[in-house]
Amino acid sequence: MAFIECDRLTHVYLKNTPMETVALRDVTLAIDEGEFVAIIGPTGSGKSTLVQHFNALLRPTSGSVRVAGQDLGDPKADLKRTRQQVGLLFQYPEHQLFEESVFEDVAFGPRNMGLNTDEVKTRVQEALTAVGLDPAAFGPRSPFALSGGEMRRVAAAGVLAMSPKVLVLDEPAAGLDPRGKVEILGRFRSLHAQRGITVVLITHDMDEAAALAQRVIVLDEGRVVMDGPARTVFTRADDLARLGLTVPTVTNVVRRLRGHGLRIRDDVLNADEARSAIREALGWN
Repeated sequence: MAFIECDRLTHVYLKNTPMETVALRDVTLAIDEGEFVAIIGPTGSGKSTLVQHFNALLRPTSGSVRVAGQDLGDPKADLKRTRQQVGLLFQYPEHQLFEESVFEDVAFGPRNMGLNTDEVKTRVQEALTAVGLDPAAFGPRSPFALSGGEMRRVAAAGVLAMSPKVLVLDEPAAGLDPRGKVEILGRFRSLHAQRGITVVLITHDMDEAAALAQRVIVLDEGRVVMDGPARTVFTRADDLARLGLTVPTVTNVVRRLRGHGLRIRDDVLNADEARSAIREALGWN
């Protein structure tokens, strides 16, 4: 069942001014409950603009956006409820931290929801545990005394504490070292697998998209130009290249082997699949 629906969504910044910019053009798509979707595209293609419509941070210039069946353009729409259902973690989310302790930062959202003290405490503990931080050890600490990866996990916990149905991640691993990337992305993979939470990931890293997402949406100049299973989208290497995009590293290696005459399937997304495909092509199975 579709949880988020966009119908001919168009967004224009600074309309009717000399700086008018069309960021989205007639975008129609639906995201079902429980999906893990990656949104990719060149810089300026409209990715961040699109996801900010999912919790009404931005409003359509034309077209519509529905979340859980509610038209966000309706003056009577309950936007507070929508923003609880759709949690958005911006790029460099550690910049969203502001309280004196980790506990207080994660508790901010639940308190604003009017929850009682016990429920707030429970949500904070569950959210910190979900991102791999011990509530007893990290709760009293200043968020600004943590490592970059830990700060990012605290910011994610602050969103999770509001129990969203959808988690929107805008380049969540940007700027982290390799270990930090593995940790934070592993947490989001686990959240999707264990809680069934819908995840929408914006990324420039095709390896991330291939490792995490079941479906890939490609934007270019504000339009959806591809939308399908990750395995299918990443076989269109030439089309992606024309947009300035690459394919996952392993997929590219397999394409090169094909170019050298090895009769190997080209829809592999990870090292294990590549290993099996190479053995099959060489007749070693």
